[in-house]
Amino acid sequence: MRRFAGVDRAVSYSIVARALSIASGLITIPLILTRLTPAEQGFYYTFGSILALQVFLEMGFGTVAIQMVAHDAAHLKIDLKSGVTGPAAHLEHFSATIRFVRNWYAVLFALVAVSLFPIGLWFFSTSGSAGAANWVWPWALMVLWTAGGVFVNCLVAIVEGMGFVAESVRLRLWGGVTQLSLSVLCLLAGFKLYALPAAGIAAISVNFVIAWLLLRNVVRVTAPLGKETRIDWVRDILPFQWRIALSWMSGWFIFNAMLPVVFRQLGPEEAGRFGLAMSILNFISSFAMNWTATKSAIWGQMVARKEWGGMDSLFWKVMPQAVGAALLGSLAAILAVPYLPEWSARFAGRVPGREILLLLCFVAVLNQVTYAEAFYLRAHKREPFLLNSVFTGLAMAVGLFGFSHSSSFSISLYYLMVSVFSFIWGTFIFVKCRASWHSPVPDVKEVLHGT
Repeated sequence: MRRFAGVDRAVSYSIVARALSIASGLITIPLILTRLTPAEQGFYYTFGSILALQVFLEMGFGTVAIQMVAHDAAHLKIDLKSGVTGPAAHLEHFSATIRFVRNWYAVLFALVAVSLFPIGLWFFSTSGSAGAANWVWPWALMVLWTAGGVFVNCLVAIVEGMGFVAESVRLRLWGGVTQLSLSVLCLLAGFKLYALPAAGIAAISVNFVIAWLLLRNVVRVTAPLGKETRIDWVRDILPFQWRIALSWMSGWFIFNAMLPVVFRQLGPEEAGRFGLAMSILNFISSFAMNWTATKSAIWGQMVARKEWGGMDSLFWKVMPQAVGAALLGSLAAILAVPYLPEWSARFAGRVPGREILLLLCFVAVLNQVTYAEAFYLRAHKREPFLLNSVFTGLAMAVGLFGFSHSSSFSISLYYLMVSVFSFIWGTFIFVKCRASWHSPVPDVKEVLHGT
């Protein structure tokens, strides 16, 4: 049964981590609804959407870093206890790659810290609801947490790129335990909007320590090497990264722009309800995506070895499993969340309606196919989804401008319509690129049927 479900070691850890997230949601959502005011709930969820603007600074380097490390690691023998061994040329290049990734994230840490704070300060102070909550210092701590998380992501990307996906997920699991525990304690203690950043800063501190313990032997071997090896960013990375960067930037408009629009135009209380719906959507998506995201580095190594058959077999195994997980999560949300006010009057007016959840859950299920296709194709160090992402982002931006004075339901419906179009286009891209990139060229019917 475990094998049929595709639950390998990495997925097992991911499922435990997401089970922790389920517990976190079951515990923290009632606390958010009861320990925060309706306006504070809106600020709480909108913080995350503004912080997501970091993608305009990161420029997709997270995905690039994993694939860079994975392609080098495919030619080496790596043991977290003893270090790295392999041909001298590959070892030198691997060491230079590690150094390049580290330096990139160090600069990004500083950029995130000095850029996001004034952006949020302007947005919330000019929204017309600035006096509805004590938000300035919580926002400053949120920015600090986000900047620190950026550098921790560097270490996690290296661990995952080397093929230690289970270890990277376990690392995040310990951070999740820390964050859940402290979030609950801080909310119960009346920390209000300070609760999330306080718990988050503690969590990334734990993640940093564990990541360093995992990487210290690798760093010991690679630190003196690769200093004369030059990573040509313009030639080797930029042709892939700029496409990923545009996709991620477009992704902000696709996934994050809705909530600030709701906050700005419909007020923090409505933003709180819509933010809860979006957090459920994001949870379902990230939970189901474990089946495919944990295969990104594996696909990258398969590309380096040209194991096309293995890539296809793995894809058609994990993609349906991800869709099934999203369906189960969506069903649970639709059957439970709208009834919270019936269980307690304190939830009245604080949760989204069933129709909004239904629309967003449909999006979550469709997205699992697109995510799987994107992970598969990006393992080739290419970004064929660029036009799809840019068009979808532009469509969302235009639609949000038109619907900004409407309702959360109309925004959700428009989001679903755009997502259906993106899904159809994305599947066409997958079939076409899969057929043209691999040799020998397969029959398109075989691709469609997974054979």
